[in-house]
Amino acid sequence: MKKPGKNRPAAGAGTDDATAARVSWYHYKEGLTQQQVADRVGLSRATVNKIISDARAKGMVRITIDSPLSPCLELENRLTETFGLEEAIVVPAPGREDDTYFVVGQATGDYVSRALGTGEVLGMTWGSTLHFAAQTLEPRTGAKNTVVSLSGGLSKSTVINPYDNASMFARILDAECYYMTAPMMVESRDVKDAMLASSSIAAVLEIAGKIDLALLTTVDLSPGSKSMEYGVLTEELRTSLLNAGSVGNVCDHYIDANGDLVDHPVNDLTVSVPLDLVRRIPRRVIAGGGAYKADILRACLKAGICTVLITEEGAANALLEPDAQ
Repeated sequence: MKKPGKNRPAAGAGTDDATAARVSWYHYKEGLTQQQVADRVGLSRATVNKIISDARAKGMVRITIDSPLSPCLELENRLTETFGLEEAIVVPAPGREDDTYFVVGQATGDYVSRALGTGEVLGMTWGSTLHFAAQTLEPRTGAKNTVVSLSGGLSKSTVINPYDNASMFARILDAECYYMTAPMMVESRDVKDAMLASSSIAAVLEIAGKIDLALLTTVDLSPGSKSMEYGVLTEELRTSLLNAGSVGNVCDHYIDANGDLVDHPVNDLTVSVPLDLVRRIPRRVIAGGGAYKADILRACLKAGICTVLITEEGAANALLEPDAQ
């Protein structure tokens, strides 16, 4: 068994940021395989694999690729022309469906880094895609940006919580951050109206009217929808929404295939920025991928809810199928 060298952590030692940075540098910068990295630092390959995965998840590693891909460029042009978009960004489909959030998120972080100007206000919803977007977001200081969360929060705290997504962006952008300080879903319409009328949320709605760039994600109603994993929907509620004609939600508003609000009680219970206010934001970016997202993405495109679409090949091809348009 090899002994750890001078700069090598002992096998089985806890992984600190210095170790994670060293492992990530060897793998990404020097191009070593995970086994070669393991041999160099004196850890097992499984441990190195976990360190690399955790470093990506925490945003320690940010990946950018500038070389364009012809098939993706063709899809981008077709999406722009078909749906009247200002811009479409299509990335290669991942090998595993579970990685869709990661690859679309990476492209989203790159987009925000170049598109958000000095002094501009960024509005954002929440989800796994935006969690991974933070990993490629270019850090800045003194740019006088403001981040506004457009959604109420989840009672269970995770890195996917709207509060955490917004705070991650704010830290990286060195920005002020405003939160929708209310649950994502409340018990009654009276409670919702009272919350929207409160001074704290009224202040957020006022700032939301000044948003320059909105970063929106969509929630699908497929059986494997992340909204069920996060506890936003139950199977009973998901089925009820489908029966009401919903194809999913955007900015916590459940809509039908034409992008209109469905007649369902849940739309009276979600606390978020009204959809008519969202529509007035100059640049509205929807980020989402996977063929299972096609229905909700198409509804948003038909209704003109977004001006920029960031997606991957699988969803792009599904959106462009002649029978589906």
